[in-house]
Amino acid sequence: MLTPERWSEFADLLDQTRKTRHLSIRATARLAGVPATTVQGWLDGTHNPSPTSRPQFLRLVSELGLDQKLPPGC
Repeated sequence: MLTPERWSEFADLLDQTRKTRHLSIRATARLAGVPATTVQGWLDGTHNPSPTSRPQFLRLVSELGLDQKLPPGC
């Protein structure tokens, strides 16, 4: 499990990458296959992916090209 600080740092990186690619929250949610509210929680750093949403989270990380930057324990 990540510390809240590490999770917040990675969430910021996810959000910055999303914005760099000019993706809306809804478009990002479609990439991941989850509701926009779920993605918003991930990007805000307020919610870690649940065990059931982890595959979708990892899909999003991969789609954004952040596989190599994923912190251990995430």
